[in-house]
Amino acid sequence: MSNKKLPHWKDIHTVVFDFDGVFTDNKVWVDQNGVEAVCCDRGDGLGFDLLRAFTKKNNWPLKYFIISREKNPVASVRAEKIQVDCIQSVFNKADFLANYLNKLRLSAEGLVYLGNDLNDLSVMQIAGFSVAPNDAHFIILKHADLVLPQKGGDGFVRAFIELLIGLKKMSAEEVIELSLSKTGVI
Repeated sequence: MSNKKLPHWKDIHTVVFDFDGVFTDNKVWVDQNGVEAVCCDRGDGLGFDLLRAFTKKNNWPLKYFIISREKNPVASVRAEKIQVDCIQSVFNKADFLANYLNKLRLSAEGLVYLGNDLNDLSVMQIAGFSVAPNDAHFIILKHADLVLPQKGGDGFVRAFIELLIGLKKMSAEEVIELSLSKTGVI
């Protein structure tokens, strides 16, 4: 676990989030009819509202989306609710993101990836910077550039966004301006 400093937001062009174990606590409830449910942190929605307001205010053309190995309606519903694109059924995330970077002629240096499990390791190795929750697989913890103190699904995404936009360094007035911006829904 190296715990490098997150690059300045101006040096980042894309942020990619895994879903299970990042937005969720990596657990799933299954009822007798096979219907799945997961637990997500509602604060992530406000985090994305703050991010949208920050990118708009700073004219920052940041791209961000969720990428998941599994196709699951709960990921789609949550992504739609927080207004974040969600790409599912991606078995090889590293190949997908390498093609994404190549197609848009973007450097891997400007890519930040948030993941928690072994299928995220190959992406973490190509991304310019990688972030993991503190309950990630021990191998991911060892290879992540930064491990945040939050667990997946327990404010991890929100904490990352606040770190990314430098919320701690903002004045109360700046925080109020961002939080009142009409950029989305919680």
